[in-house]
Amino acid sequence: MSDRSGDVAEPRPSIRAKIASQTPAEEAVPSELLYPVSYRFPLAFAALIVAALPSFGQRPCESVKSMSVPGLTINSTTSIPAGSFTLPSVGNRNATVEVPDFCRVAGVIAPEIKFELWMPAQWNRKFLTVGNGGLAGSISYAPMVAPLRQGYATSSTDTGHEGNGNDGSWALGHFERVVDFAHRAIHSLAETDKVILEAFYGNAPGRSYFSGCSAGGEQAMQEAQRYPRDFDGIIAGDPANNWVHHYIGGHLWVALAMTGDGYIPASKVPLIADAVNSACDALDGIKDGVLNDPRRCHFDPAALACKQGDAATCLTSAQVEAVKKLWTGLRSADGDQLYPPLLPGGEAGPGGWTNWVSGTGPGKSGHGNLGIPFLKFVIFENPDWDYRTFKFDAPQGLDNDVDFADAKVGAMFNGMNPDLTAFKANGGKLIHYHGWSDPDITPINSVNYYESVVKAMSRGGNHGLRDTREFYRLFMVPGMQHCGGGPGTASFRWRRWTSGWIMAWRRIRLSRRT
Repeated sequence: MSDRSGDVAEPRPSIRAKIASQTPAEEAVPSELLYPVSYRFPLAFAALIVAALPSFGQRPCESVKSMSVPGLTINSTTSIPAGSFTLPSVGNRNATVEVPDFCRVAGVIAPEIKFELWMPAQWNRKFLTVGNGGLAGSISYAPMVAPLRQGYATSSTDTGHEGNGNDGSWALGHFERVVDFAHRAIHSLAETDKVILEAFYGNAPGRSYFSGCSAGGEQAMQEAQRYPRDFDGIIAGDPANNWVHHYIGGHLWVALAMTGDGYIPASKVPLIADAVNSACDALDGIKDGVLNDPRRCHFDPAALACKQGDAATCLTSAQVEAVKKLWTGLRSADGDQLYPPLLPGGEAGPGGWTNWVSGTGPGKSGHGNLGIPFLKFVIFENPDWDYRTFKFDAPQGLDNDVDFADAKVGAMFNGMNPDLTAFKANGGKLIHYHGWSDPDITPINSVNYYESVVKAMSRGGNHGLRDTREFYRLFMVPGMQHCGGGPGTASFRWRRWTSGWIMAWRRIRLSRRT
């Protein structure tokens, strides 16, 4: 087998030895590794414990700590009075916010999934789990505040490891952490939340929701596909659900395009952004700085080529080719599209190419800072791996590195299964949104996935779109960059919309029964 760790071939026995090929999850990863008995949350047993508790309505916050459930350790329970509350520090950032009275629960789900659950004194009988970003590693406190104020019980997890969102070193030699991060942590948290909520309030939640963007969007898709009974409503923003190919064809592809003479400094990004808008902004009939559908934009960056040498007002031939690579995307040696390209229109502003593509230097952009650690520590398990040695092609009979990564972790990380019938049958509703100007995760990935679900729902018939729209809607947002920002609309009340959709749908379903 060809070497994939750099110049010196070294064995990688841990994760690699456990996954032989990319087949359905049940075959690719033995069930005892995906769901080891000692780490599965024993929901049925926990339900018996809750049923045995006296039903006196809401219990004192401190009493939750005395719960005894296998695999669950509650480290602290604190009654937080209404008023100012300082969020725990994440990345040396603190914020003071206004909160209602709530019970703050902090604990660990075995093996090492840290979480917090906040339960308001005035509960609306709904709960919302919020997702993570990047490579996770910390509890998402800030997104928990708004739902808490609205009466939701709300929770978040570090997904089973500690680190900043760009750190991958936690994965080295820790297969359980990789599985928890890939999909198991959110599922375990959902089951745990429901048990604690019923014990505390004396009632099970009437509705359960999940909301996440980016890596949180991938978590959302994993939930709908793998664990269709966890949540009634799911909001998936800019999802990285084509995870492995995004890390290769998105993050790594951009980092490689920005090496050597092809590197585009941040000072030249406005040049590209202005040229794109000048060529394509008016295609939708309105010149407003927003490309309504950037797929219609076919601006050729060669128009910005320097006549000779280099200057601040033009692109060198190498820089022109680099832009073309970003707008063409990764293809196999046979010409097959392995991952869709970025689209024109996401270049301008602090949330555009200045951060995601240029960064502070080659390999130090938003794409490089996320992609390289994951590939280094999860795929190749080599802290010294050099991203410039990635093998897109390989000699006959040997795997290239794309195939190697797919076989190793694709079954765990990818949330591309178009069969959502179980989620639909459970009454689930899925709202999926993506910014057309996203410079991180290509919006084409979301379009492709939605179309695959429509095709699966049609089952050879003509009603795939109609049947899909009953439970799953995709909203493409002109001008929005990654999870927000950009020249277009950047914020929505998805949670209220999802809740109303579920309630209306269930009223219709009940009316049909009478």
